[in-house]
Amino acid sequence: QGQQNDYIIVSLVRTQHVGHLRDVRRLIVTMSRARFGLYVFGRFSLFENCFELAPVFNRFAKRPRKLSLELDEKSCEVDRATGTAGNPTLVKDLPEMWNLLQDQMKAQFQAAAKVVSSGKGRPAAAGPAMS
Repeated sequence: QGQQNDYIIVSLVRTQHVGHLRDVRRLIVTMSRARFGLYVFGRFSLFENCFELAPVFNRFAKRPRKLSLELDEKSCEVDRATGTAGNPTLVKDLPEMWNLLQDQMKAQFQAAAKVVSSGKGRPAAAGPAMS
């Protein structure tokens, strides 16, 4: 059945036929596990004409189809009001997503290296040895 998570990513990109998702129970389980964000990647045109999935994909049709990321946000707690845009970055395709991921990881590694080199990231000294 799966557990709840803050964000759920559903990948349907390699799907060529609707297949097991025709079972609405599976779709409900998949779609109901996200607390803050649900991201579905796939060919919308393949699923939008499936009778069993029409209610869900009709709702998806009203949502943006481009991935929009708030790269400046570091947690789920944000100071801006609901419905107001922050500083969104639109992701056009997979290569751009890869580049964004690489940049974010590089920045995190550099920040961690800076903490370690400053001595703030070292473990506390051990107490006196006992014999």
